[in-house]
Amino acid sequence: MVVKKSAYREPPTAQGLEKIEKGTLDYMDIEVWSNLNTGVLEEYFEEKNRTESFNRSRFKWKKVLVGIILGTIFAVITEYVGLKVGIAISGGRYIMYLIGAALKWHPCDINVAGGASTGATYIGTGFIFTFPAIYLLTTDAYALAGGEKIIESVPSSVLVVALLATILTGILGTLYFIILRRIWLVEDPLHIPGWEPNLQLIDISNDIIKGETVSAKRSLRLFAQYTGLTMLFTWFKDFPVGRMDESFAYYNEHATSANPNPEASAMDIMFKGSTMYDKGDIIQPYQDATYTHFNFGLIPIQIGLGWFMKLKVSILVNLGTFITWFIIVPMAVIIGVPIFDASSGTAGEYFTPMYFLGTAFIPGTSITWGSAGVSPAIMAYAKIARPIAVGTILGAGIMALLKMIPTFKSAMSDISSARKGGERRDYIEGKGWYEWPITHIMPMTIITFIVVFFLFWFGFEGSNPFIALIFAVMLVSTTFFFGAIAVKVMGETGTHPVSGTSFIVLIILILIFMGLGLPMRLTAIIVLIGTTVFAGAISMEGDIIWDFKSGLYIGNRPYHLMKGELTGIIPGSIAAVVAAVMFSKLLASGEMALVAPQANAFATIVQTFLGGSNLGMLVSFLLIGFALGVLLELITGMGTAIGLGMYFPLALGLPIILGGALRDIWEKRYLEPRAKAEKWTEKQKTIKVLDTYMIATGLIVGEAIMGTLVAIYFIFS
Repeated sequence: MVVKKSAYREPPTAQGLEKIEKGTLDYMDIEVWSNLNTGVLEEYFEEKNRTESFNRSRFKWKKVLVGIILGTIFAVITEYVGLKVGIAISGGRYIMYLIGAALKWHPCDINVAGGASTGATYIGTGFIFTFPAIYLLTTDAYALAGGEKIIESVPSSVLVVALLATILTGILGTLYFIILRRIWLVEDPLHIPGWEPNLQLIDISNDIIKGETVSAKRSLRLFAQYTGLTMLFTWFKDFPVGRMDESFAYYNEHATSANPNPEASAMDIMFKGSTMYDKGDIIQPYQDATYTHFNFGLIPIQIGLGWFMKLKVSILVNLGTFITWFIIVPMAVIIGVPIFDASSGTAGEYFTPMYFLGTAFIPGTSITWGSAGVSPAIMAYAKIARPIAVGTILGAGIMALLKMIPTFKSAMSDISSARKGGERRDYIEGKGWYEWPITHIMPMTIITFIVVFFLFWFGFEGSNPFIALIFAVMLVSTTFFFGAIAVKVMGETGTHPVSGTSFIVLIILILIFMGLGLPMRLTAIIVLIGTTVFAGAISMEGDIIWDFKSGLYIGNRPYHLMKGELTGIIPGSIAAVVAAVMFSKLLASGEMALVAPQANAFATIVQTFLGGSNLGMLVSFLLIGFALGVLLELITGMGTAIGLGMYFPLALGLPIILGGALRDIWEKRYLEPRAKAEKWTEKQKTIKVLDTYMIATGLIVGEAIMGTLVAIYFIFS
């Protein structure tokens, strides 16, 4: 067997390679854990699954329905979490896996039901990041010069258009993954940091079924202990037990007219007078953040992700964060790059970063950044570094796809061969469908194109066939193009760049429709609804890779996994639309204190393009980022991951690096010396590493579940 070279492949172990060559390596064997992402293992299981998965993989509606119901509930909860903290974290996937283990379901059944659950949850991602911006543009905070509002009221048709278009493009985005699965799960397997807990929980259920209760009990005990401890810590950090008042250092940044005394957790109360702590972050005081801003998030999830990545990868993933905070932001402040605010003055005004020195709030402007504070460094980050980061993601993503042209050609030739009646890889004679039929991609593309065309023609007053045609072409093409970029970033970092890629699509659509002379109000509504729909589609592509990666190692048929994901899209979309309208109205009215960073950013970009004079400067930032992204992708092969890191604050990156450093220290000072002294076998070493995986899994699952419970509390309170 020829071992291919790839930036993503790990070296296989001698024992694992021997079993692969002999064909004796079975699902969930201990050697599997030592050979993940080697490429050799993935190709071995792909061929093994093409015969054995027909006896292992099943689609049981009763179990899938459990996943759909759970995922639909979490669609609402995840929307709230995303609007509250800016990250769409859901504990639903882990709860589904634990339910399956408790009910002693077969691992393949858990995997399929888990896919249905997350399909229902993440199809609504666009309604978290983009959709609320429509309602924000109806408020005074985003009025143009003279008080004119970009959108006076939200037409009821947007709900029907958004719902139907999201369902169709969500299905299309899911089908596109048929091509991407072969590239980034088998041929060049992506690591997907943070995915390992999925396989770990499936492994526990596998042990229970086989009767290996000793191993299962040990793993469950470790998992339960650290899940419980993490939930307790997260409750202490996030669950409200009181209210903020003037005695809190950053009270004024969190208070609103509708919520004059914001909720405070036990940890908030403990540090209420400190300027070095704010809502779960250890921070450099905002008033001192002149050239950069140091902050460390007390985020167990990030520490757990870092443990799986190890130090080297965690540093590479966060290289972009360092570029932003130690190069771009300080340079912008020192040089005095102008920062534009469209709502200031009669036609918007420019401020130098130093204008915000020692300031926490700018009265009379739209500059209200909530818990992020306001300072020269933070304003340079929000208004300068983030647009550069968006350009970097775009430039690196395009270059990455250009490098993948030979692989894409191979995949497309398979589709062409299937259409002409040649040898099919998706169907196995005498057994049935191994993958979802590749030939469904083109008909679904045509159906989506036609329906979206009519929706955007008749769905909005003032639209016409030409506008609808351009939009339909853009949506179908960007769903595949940027979806591929999103999958690559997810595979490299474990984080889905929905907001980053959506910013790119938003800007492209605005430029097109501005060039056509479309009225301001119609342009704003169409581009924001379109970006909402796009975000849902690429979210499905990024989500499905998690379930398909697990399915590869446990013998599931991709056909059943695809079917599970598709069943969750319609109920999840309906729940997402209903919740989005509710949350968006409460956000715009100020009745619910939601930070909604992405929605505010989308509203700001629309306001800037349609009502400000900052267009030239914004485009220059994007072009700088584009060139940087191309360069980084050519040098490192991880340009998209670095671009995403540029988009984040240090509070998200530093905990990941801490987790990676702890892993390396533990292996160097404990694991290797003890293994050498006691002459451990490779299997014994792997078992010890797996124990730490259960601890890291506990950190991730514990915070996700407690974060969800906190969200439920806020919804009903």
